[in-house]
Amino acid sequence: MSLVRHIDLVLLRAFVAVAQTGSISAAAGQLHLTQGAISQQVKRLEAFFACKLLERDSRGAQLTAQGVEFLPKARRLLDLNDSLCASMAGATITEIIRIGIPYDMAGAYVAPVLKAFSQAYPHVEVIVVSGSSVDLMSDFAKGLIDLTIRQCPEAESTAERLALVPLVWLASAEDVFSQRPLPLCFVTPTCAFRPVVFSRLAEADIGWRVIFENASVDTTLATVQSGLALTPWLRPLVPDGFRVLGEEAGLPSLPDFAIELHVPQHASEGAQGMATLIRQHISGVYG
Repeated sequence: MSLVRHIDLVLLRAFVAVAQTGSISAAAGQLHLTQGAISQQVKRLEAFFACKLLERDSRGAQLTAQGVEFLPKARRLLDLNDSLCASMAGATITEIIRIGIPYDMAGAYVAPVLKAFSQAYPHVEVIVVSGSSVDLMSDFAKGLIDLTIRQCPEAESTAERLALVPLVWLASAEDVFSQRPLPLCFVTPTCAFRPVVFSRLAEADIGWRVIFENASVDTTLATVQSGLALTPWLRPLVPDGFRVLGEEAGLPSLPDFAIELHVPQHASEGAQGMATLIRQHISGVYG
């Protein structure tokens, strides 16, 4: 008789949180634990399976090949556990969907969609995964999220286009735009705006240096507000109190960006309902 082994779901939840957020610190914040606790839980899970699931470096935590293969199975097990617990507690959660939202569109920009969805689909639980468009599309291709919004240059748009908006230079009241090399900051190292920004600056023979990048919209905006750097931003998302610069500041123009919606061909009822509400919201706000 083979020995029956039992997976600790607490360890699975820690691993999935790290995989979805891309870092130990972000997962710790999501699960309200210390970074040390998250690290220990992932190590215990790796010891349980005698394999390496995550690689940790200065950029954060990256899935190994075994981690990529294991993640969808871990998610399914957690979803089954959560649905079963909700059912036995008298709740009627029948579906869990994960939606990818670019960092700069998360929070207040999608809150109306989430509120409307919860009213229309009270039995469907929604998990929002924030990230760069590059990372979200990678997760979507792996089946880690059920639908996602993507931002990309107009020329690279391939899916259902919800809006076309200008990409602009965002600055504070400081004359930081006159500095050379031009100081820049981005929300993430995989920001979809980086390639076009670097290309346009190179064409204009303007040198640049990246002084800051992380996974925080608030910190990026604070860096710009303090006059330390410029950042590219979608025009409809520019917060109050910031300057939008153009060619009058000696900067090259930036291309329009498409906001796309990616939904699987055979999406679930909940995912289709979410897609409908996203279309309605974005066409109203960005159209």
